[in-house]
Amino acid sequence: MRKKFIQLILFLLVLMTASSVFAAKKSPDEQRAELNEMSRQVLSRMYQKYPSAERAMQKVYAYCTISASSVKWGFWGDDHGRGVAVNNETGQRIYVKMKEVSLGVNFGAKEYDLLFVILNKEAWDRFVSGNIKFGTEVSAQASDGVTGDTFADATIVANGVWVYQLDKKGLAVELTFKGARISPYRTLN
Repeated sequence: MRKKFIQLILFLLVLMTASSVFAAKKSPDEQRAELNEMSRQVLSRMYQKYPSAERAMQKVYAYCTISASSVKWGFWGDDHGRGVAVNNETGQRIYVKMKEVSLGVNFGAKEYDLLFVILNKEAWDRFVSGNIKFGTEVSAQASDGVTGDTFADATIVANGVWVYQLDKKGLAVELTFKGARISPYRTLN
């Protein structure tokens, strides 16, 4: 059993490495089209799981969808993803990548979607500049404390930024300290 699990983890590492190599061979237009379609799918899954997310999207300044995967082993964990940040006020689309590192007790692999709800221009500017870093916390329901908006099932991750997470497949057990960074793709923007 343990041998099969180790083989599964190694297979997932190879698969994620190979997928990033193949993704790099696509033209920038093809990559943008792929990320736009992925964003549409993430929103659809989020709206099914979290009806409050669909209501929130009608009145927020901007949002960002990211599809991500993680591999966690021993005291080390690595998550990476990519997606699209959309400014509802201006229509601007910025293609982004995410990198997260965790230290602590880590075990497993999973794929998941993230929907970041961005409440104002200041939070948008920090988000798309790559100058925003995230930690983690757990919350069943939270209020932004400024506008009185409540985003059921969302977690506040930075001033003016909330996140919904939806696990797609896999299993990961973790008791860790995490740090994540989202930054724009230079080649796609």
